[in-house]
Amino acid sequence: MGWKRALLINPPTGLYIREDRCQAPLQVMAATAARPPLDLMYMAATMEQVGVECRIKDYPVHGGSWTDFKNELASFKPDALFISVTSFTIHDDLIACEKAKEVLGDAITTVAKGAHVAVKAVETLKAAPALDVAVQGEYELIAKEMATTDDLRTVAGISFRDRKTGEIVSTETRPYLTELDILPYPARHLVDNTVYQRPDTGEMQATIQTSRGCPAACIYCLAPTVYGSKIRVRTPKNVVGELKECVEKYGIRDFFFRADTFTWNKKWVMDLCAAINEEKLEIRWVCNSRVDTIDAERLIAMKKAGCHGIAFGIESGVQDMLNKMKKGTTVEKNAAAVKLCKEHGMKTLLYMIMGLPWDNEESIKQSVDFAVALGGDFVEFHTAIPFPGTELYDIAQRDKLYDNENLNGFDYTRSPLKTYSLSSKQLMELRRKAFMRVYLNPGSAFRIARTIIKGARTPAQLWRTLTFGTQKMASLILARDEGR
Repeated sequence: MGWKRALLINPPTGLYIREDRCQAPLQVMAATAARPPLDLMYMAATMEQVGVECRIKDYPVHGGSWTDFKNELASFKPDALFISVTSFTIHDDLIACEKAKEVLGDAITTVAKGAHVAVKAVETLKAAPALDVAVQGEYELIAKEMATTDDLRTVAGISFRDRKTGEIVSTETRPYLTELDILPYPARHLVDNTVYQRPDTGEMQATIQTSRGCPAACIYCLAPTVYGSKIRVRTPKNVVGELKECVEKYGIRDFFFRADTFTWNKKWVMDLCAAINEEKLEIRWVCNSRVDTIDAERLIAMKKAGCHGIAFGIESGVQDMLNKMKKGTTVEKNAAAVKLCKEHGMKTLLYMIMGLPWDNEESIKQSVDFAVALGGDFVEFHTAIPFPGTELYDIAQRDKLYDNENLNGFDYTRSPLKTYSLSSKQLMELRRKAFMRVYLNPGSAFRIARTIIKGARTPAQLWRTLTFGTQKMASLILARDEGR
């Protein structure tokens, strides 16, 4: 029989990045704006290949409500509902399943995807009776296969509730995709691309997934759990094809290249940059990197191809902390990478993490001092989160570093985790002070202002950037304990 219609949603439970590895509430991110729901767009694209009519609703971005959701269900009458969840919002997210069953009963199949359900599929199904399927493998082909089968047992990489017996069934493990080029381009025609904007200029910005997987072993990161430890890349030709579609069909020229470590394979980076230049796309883009996978040759090629900013996971200014978190880098390499970017006119966003089990006030102070000394253009301070599926989760469980493994309602400012010497409340206050230390000192303020002025191409963009930055800093620095 198969499905005729599918509704894919970011539920109306708050503005979050919902990219499995990256789960973050936007109001506490210093230099990040809403991103398009790429995972939903990929699933919709594969289902459209087999004739399924799809709709995507990003309710938080559009200010939608549960009433809007129920009205959509009643009018569209989808056969399937796909919900993108985060560990921070999962209980509220899965309310969508209950509402879907209220409107359409057993005529609709409810499906949840996200890192949390990938790791805790059976537990999630047991806790949410209205949820029918939990996705555990790479979701694109899973969605396509579910849309065309009457027997979910034939679909690898899921757990589901048998409607006849109520039994929860887990199918065989799905191997990771080895050829990412077989996937269609994301279904951008199903979203309003104008609402996903570069935070500093307000121009449309698309997300392009260039690769999957990461060989690193950082104890707090979900990347190996979600996409494995082997890097799988799209061919430069395939990436450029998607870029051309964005430019020519949608008028998008700003991009975030989503990859666990974009610069890992030097030859691939150089080939991609050459392909971008050959097509004369005149695009602008940013990416994530590791400090030990960057050099002058890569930076020169990337800048020529339109790259204007790189995000690095610096994490700590204390070598012992880097060793214990299994980052695989050094304080010296961190400093050298940022220095090199400055020399080549590349903006940097530095991610720092505080609240790992071994952290204390002195180690955090050293890290904040290091962040100031590095002189990056923007800095994010995150408190450590023990996501299920990470080594940090196992350590936190073993050493009883948090009272409740339920992350619902917490985030990078309100971590449930304590260290061996600091409470979670102390960590929240130290994070707030860290932002003040970085962004309210004269040297940083001057450098950031200079970056903003140089990056703005029009007075309107300059005004938008100043407004955005002021609002962000107010929300970050003035944040207080909300009773947790």
